[in-house]
Amino acid sequence: MKAVIILLCLLNLSLFCSTKQTLPPLDPDDEFERALGFFESKKLNQAVEAFERILFYHPSSEYVDDAQYWLARTYFEKKDYDQAISEFDYLIKNFSTSGFLEDAYMYRAKSYFLKAPSYEKDPTEINNAISLFDQFLTKFPNSKFTEEVRNLILSARNRLAKKEVENGKLYIKLSELDAALFYFEFVIENYPETDVSNEAMYLAATLYENKDKEKALKLYDELLEEEDWKEKAEKRIEKLKK
Repeated sequence: MKAVIILLCLLNLSLFCSTKQTLPPLDPDDEFERALGFFESKKLNQAVEAFERILFYHPSSEYVDDAQYWLARTYFEKKDYDQAISEFDYLIKNFSTSGFLEDAYMYRAKSYFLKAPSYEKDPTEINNAISLFDQFLTKFPNSKFTEEVRNLILSARNRLAKKEVENGKLYIKLSELDAALFYFEFVIENYPETDVSNEAMYLAATLYENKDKEKALKLYDELLEEEDWKEKAEKRIEKLKK
């Protein structure tokens, strides 16, 4: 009986191997065209295999840096950002004259941004992304990606600022008002362009009301210029002036 079971297992394995599809070998031109076809039709696992075949079987062809870039982009589209970063790094280090270099620098930085955890957690990844975006703008000052990169930097800085504001709110709950004020002032000074800077300004003003009324009024006056905060600021100003 045991021998029969083993025989059936071997038969099933043989049938699996015989039906498993493998890509037939092609010349570099056709191999690359096939790989791009997989990528464009969102057959990403097949695209990975096809681009890797070019790198393995045609390492001296004119398509090698193209294949390396599109392999990295395929992992990016798969949301496998760690592997995408690794592949973009390889392109940057080994194909310094590639026409895809600018794109590789941008997508590598974007991979760090997209794989970064939410603001409540360790900000290391988001800081890495900001650093790489800054490097990109220095290296490619007239890039087609400039506006996108600047927006991504702003989004990343918003995330960092949000973390500081939430820290301040926590200290308010703990009745550690000076510590809370420190965080709000830090955001006002270091992240003035972010969406949450107005919230930090408003919260700081509420804390200043009982210790420095003039400072509170100054902050509220600044918020009068912000549509989302104007009404709240007006009410606090009216209350303080009574």
